Amino acid sequence: MRILFLCYRFNSLSQRLYCELTERGHDVSIELDVHPELTIEAAELYKPDLVIAPFLRRKIPAEVWKKYKTLIVHPGPPGDRGPHAIDWAILNNAKQWGVMLIEASEEYDAGDIWAYRTFPMRFARKSSVYRNEVTEAAVECVLEALEKFEIGNFEPIPQSGEFTWNKIDREDRRVDWGKDDTQTVLRKIYASDSQPGAIGIVEGNEYYLYNAYPEEQLKGKPGEVLAHRDEAICIATRDGAVWITHLREVKKESIKLPALRILPHLADKVPELVIKPWERVDFKTYREIEYVEEEGIGYIYFRFYNGAMSTEQCYRLLETIRYAKRRPIKAIVLLGQEDFFSNGMNLNTIEHSESPPDESWRNINAIDDVCEEILKTTDKLTVAGMQGNAGAGGVFMALNCDLVYARKGVVLNPHYKNIGNLYGSEFWTYILPKRVGLDKGKEIMDNRMPISSYTAFKVGLIDGVFGKTPLEFRKILRSKIKEFINSPEYHKFIENKKRERTNPKWLEEIQKARKHELERMKLNFYGFDTSYHIARYYFVHRKPHFRTPPYLAKHRRKVNID
Repeated sequence: MRILFLCYRFNSLSQRLYCELTERGHDVSIELDVHPELTIEAAELYKPDLVIAPFLRRKIPAEVWKKYKTLIVHPGPPGDRGPHAIDWAILNNAKQWGVMLIEASEEYDAGDIWAYRTFPMRFARKSSVYRNEVTEAAVECVLEALEKFEIGNFEPIPQSGEFTWNKIDREDRRVDWGKDDTQTVLRKIYASDSQPGAIGIVEGNEYYLYNAYPEEQLKGKPGEVLAHRDEAICIATRDGAVWITHLREVKKESIKLPALRILPHLADKVPELVIKPWERVDFKTYREIEYVEEEGIGYIYFRFYNGAMSTEQCYRLLETIRYAKRRPIKAIVLLGQEDFFSNGMNLNTIEHSESPPDESWRNINAIDDVCEEILKTTDKLTVAGMQGNAGAGGVFMALNCDLVYARKGVVLNPHYKNIGNLYGSEFWTYILPKRVGLDKGKEIMDNRMPISSYTAFKVGLIDGVFGKTPLEFRKILRSKIKEFINSPEYHKFIENKKRERTNPKWLEEIQKARKHELERMKLNFYGFDTSYHIARYYFVHRKPHFRTPPYLAKHRRKVNID
């Protein structure tokens, strides 16, 4: 079928649905919600069999849904309406939640139901619930609806009876350190992450708060900043404390940043409570990176917010990898976190720096140092376990490992061009041809669209796909690695690897790749073409699109007629 996606942004859910539908042979074109007239124009240009709206913030023009069957993904169960579905569910401690696929109609969220799913509500950040439970439920709903649409004669279920209008006011998101206990503070921040953020007073000023973790040991006067760790700050609540990793100033053009970069004076005012990734603690607290050993395997979890890796985070990860390499283990496994594996450079910290070109250069070199450390691991198996999505340099950081596995449903963006035509580094010119060949490698880098973990496996980019949930993925991954490191094949593998990677010619080859890539990246950062800096600014400041780029909108591509 010809399917037109209408999206406010081509976000994680939209990308996952795009992968699922194109893999099934459907022809999908995407129109971003720039202006109602352009939405109408897009439908007339593409003439779709079906319109699907995975992520929108305003009503679809009647000129579209009256002419073309239009289905909307609503992240709430039957009886729920309004723009803040998941926010409302978290704030109100809902035990069950769901997703509906509803037909567009004149009244907001009131259309007939084509499919719906429910799931147990997890106590987690809104963005995490959205990327996991909501996305999986939405995929099931869309696939079910497509079957019904193709068969024909399906009569959707009308919405009737009482409903809840779930709009959340700004004050509902306000944290009151003196009145709110720790669970309430977490709930308000979880319900507002990643947008628009909870609101709270820190050091006498109002900020948006993001990415909170409970703290079981520290206590103090409510609202008092007690400590800092890895650029996060710990703030006392009525009955305990929470760690906040990111803040945003309440003013125009402000961006999310690590808390200590917004409030740098706290580095000298409150103690730094360092916990090394390999140190064991028996209480809840914030751990940005955690190293765990089990049966000859070292697992490295790195919980970088939204998958972005600043220069400093790269060096903290590098320190952990070097520690693992000194340990008497057989394998090192990079696991990232459940929502993201990695998305490469941290564009927000780059944008905030005194010199974005200089910070870009520092950041890419820091990621390259991590990748080189992985490549130069001669006596251990290295494995990337992608529990969550990955993009740009994060994909290629994973590909530097000997084996790369991903969870079912993970979406990969193994290209750099969408951020101002970046050339990319992370040794991609060395590892990509080895995995898929020169021609396929060029095709992957030129393609600006996401691919699923299944497609990545099919073309040879990664080594396996399994597990529907992060927990199931980790369990199977653990079993696979244990089986391999205890087999005769492991010793042969290590011998061959050691022989290859201690060879001066190999060392020369990877240094040549790094040098070539960085020379091209230097042009992106310091050259006459400012595309990267413009794209980074628009991305960081979440500027709305003024048009849908042709790589998304097939219907807007120019057709060459001989």
